[in-house]
Amino acid sequence: MQLFPNSKYITLWLYVTISMVVLMILIGGITRLTDSGLSMVEWRPIWGFLPPITDEEWKRVFSLYMTSPEYILKNQGMNIIEFKEIFFWEYFHRLWGRLIGLVFIIPLIIFYLFNKIPSSISLKLLTILFLGGLQAIIGWWMVKSGLVNDPTVSQYRLAVHLSNALLILFLLIWTLLEFKNGHSRIKLDL
Repeated sequence: MQLFPNSKYITLWLYVTISMVVLMILIGGITRLTDSGLSMVEWRPIWGFLPPITDEEWKRVFSLYMTSPEYILKNQGMNIIEFKEIFFWEYFHRLWGRLIGLVFIIPLIIFYLFNKIPSSISLKLLTILFLGGLQAIIGWWMVKSGLVNDPTVSQYRLAVHLSNALLILFLLIWTLLEFKNGHSRIKLDL
């Protein structure tokens, strides 16, 4: 019995990942438009998926924010309830990125273990994986530019962040189309 009798699982996986990346770009835009991107002033790649839960943790995170240029120059006097509103979008943006990573890497590992990844798309998938990890680093690099003196992120770093997201999206679509085309060609040859 084959675990993956046909290509529908890989196709579905790529469609889901593409949809999640499109939503991520929209969430990133909302984060930018709501001025929420500088609300999280620390990068916690491992434990950052957990939001502040206790009052003490919220106070700690808010006190970190109160030392940032954005609070000092733009949001002086903001209370913790207002802070939670802007914190939400940046937190959701980062959480969604982690979810994309899990949705991409777990099936990728399974498909590789069961030898279901055609060699024609293997390198593209590994490139997407690399660019996805790089995207998190670029995102923090971008945020750091707004935590120094001026409470705005560098437009150049923002452009790199968005460009890498679009590159990931482009590569995902290209990989899906190549996979579907190659798979349908195999069916026609039979």
